[in-house]
Amino acid sequence: MIKNWAITLLLLFWVLNPVTSLNAAEMDDFRVVIDVSGSMVKNDPNNLRIPAMRMINGLIPTGAQAGVWTFGRYVNMEVKWGKVNQQWRKQADLGASKIHSRGQFTNIESALTRSTTGWKKLDPKTERNLILLTDGQVDISKKAEKNAQSRENILNNVIPDLAKKGIKVHAIALSRDSDELLLKRLARQTKGSFEIANSADDLQRIFLRMFERATKPDTVPFKGNKFTIDKSIKEMTLLVFRKGKKATRLIQPDKKVHTLMKNSKNVNWRKDKGYDLITVSKPQPGDWTLDAEMDKDNRVMIVTDLKLEVDELPAFITPDQLLDVSVELHNQNKKISKKSFLKFVDFKLEHKTGKNIKELKLELKKSHELKDKGIYQYNFSEPLEEGSHELLINADSRTFSRSKRFTVQVQWPVIVDIGKTDQAGSYGLQLTPRDEYINPKTLSMIARMRLPDGSKQLIDLKQESGRWVGVINANEQDGLHKLLINLQAKTVDGKAITHELETYSVLGIKQEKKKLPVAPIVEQPASDNGGQAKTSEAAKIEVVDEQAEEESESSWTSTIIIISAINLVLILIGGAVFLYMRKRNKSDDLDLMADDEDIDSEDEDLFRD
Repeated sequence: MIKNWAITLLLLFWVLNPVTSLNAAEMDDFRVVIDVSGSMVKNDPNNLRIPAMRMINGLIPTGAQAGVWTFGRYVNMEVKWGKVNQQWRKQADLGASKIHSRGQFTNIESALTRSTTGWKKLDPKTERNLILLTDGQVDISKKAEKNAQSRENILNNVIPDLAKKGIKVHAIALSRDSDELLLKRLARQTKGSFEIANSADDLQRIFLRMFERATKPDTVPFKGNKFTIDKSIKEMTLLVFRKGKKATRLIQPDKKVHTLMKNSKNVNWRKDKGYDLITVSKPQPGDWTLDAEMDKDNRVMIVTDLKLEVDELPAFITPDQLLDVSVELHNQNKKISKKSFLKFVDFKLEHKTGKNIKELKLELKKSHELKDKGIYQYNFSEPLEEGSHELLINADSRTFSRSKRFTVQVQWPVIVDIGKTDQAGSYGLQLTPRDEYINPKTLSMIARMRLPDGSKQLIDLKQESGRWVGVINANEQDGLHKLLINLQAKTVDGKAITHELETYSVLGIKQEKKKLPVAPIVEQPASDNGGQAKTSEAAKIEVVDEQAEEESESSWTSTIIIISAINLVLILIGGAVFLYMRKRNKSDDLDLMADDEDIDSEDEDLFRD
């Protein structure tokens, strides 16, 4: 009864709900740019770029705009840019088969400018995404200065122009020898994404993650090996990764089985190296079963009027930024805000970091504003720790399920490395600026250490080869020592930033003061006259006696020096007293003589009288 009521409400809301979509983009436009330089012979020996490219061809939504380019010295349009349909996909498969590794140079600048032809001023109604795969660095000439000039032009002119036009670049480095700094700048400044493929085998999964970030497709979650399709779904595409030899089977609700060799007319089945891509138009509503090796990257992507809309999450944030998630359900690009329908829907957020998974519940936004009705939110109360975070957002009711997946990289503008040294309680500190994010020349840092007793010490930092290094001496107290780092810098865009990095901890080990060395035991050899050698105990006593004599002599010498000093002081004092008394007596004699002279003078006067 409740199920039928929910379906009836849903049908009514498709027509009656007047609230418009918050997302203005109406069209997806993809440009895929593939490196075909000679170094790919080493980095992609099996040419796995071909099946990865075919996978993207199958995933791009019908009706979107797309094109494919390859580049070495020159840039070639392998698949003409146009509307994605059955004919375009056939041409895209042919274009993928032309991918090679014979290019002489790596002209990244021309690849970026040629592939973005037609993208002029910013268009809010079009979502522009460019996927760039390369294994090298800017290489347009045998002259190093020309290569450097082209690279600087990309950094100073091309990237700002791409960002201004709203073009998001999703860059893949297929080699550790690639210009990571350049590719990271492309991703960060255009609000795209960046990944390193440790091998060509990683390409398919990386392409999938970048495709999901670019298109944000609606998906239906797996529950074990089952998933539910509702009546609003017009088409579904299953991406199934294969590891072994087991053949994939797809079982629909009425138990009909589909395989690569035997399937219905409404099923398009593509098998390629490492995966199956199965598209089913007008799928039967109900519970479907996937009989295959289950993989965490398997997906069921759907085309439907009933969509889960999520405010775009950033690809990169710093650990002191709080992340907010805002979710709505839309039907035919209009927000559903009726409580009588939404009360049957549970909104949940799955937060995954490594092996840790937390399930969180999204709450309806509390507001009296009409525009806020139907919005569900989750606001992280604490910053996220450094690393990769995966967010899976689910909307689940009795009649339908929707989910969307996002990956967020959390990073400080500097890389902090703390390593042990050979000395207990001493650690090496190394701070490396992320050049793709900040201008290293504008960076200033202060590092302090808080000891277990609460006191603080300043850590001396020095610049060496573009890095800041210092030594953490946590050897005065036992216990945890907290490292506090403050930085100021300007981003590559010229924006001033200030960060107080998270607290890092090291274990302090108090070092005891060194004790005086114990005197060695001296063994005396036998005497020449045939007498017996001294015993160890006698030698010990002799050593002790010698030390005692030395100490006695030292003490006596000190005593003589002290007594002499005292006598000298007494002599000086006595001399000073003697001189003083002598001077005083002499003064007294002079006074007496003066009195006699006066008397004699008076006597003379009397005598005269």
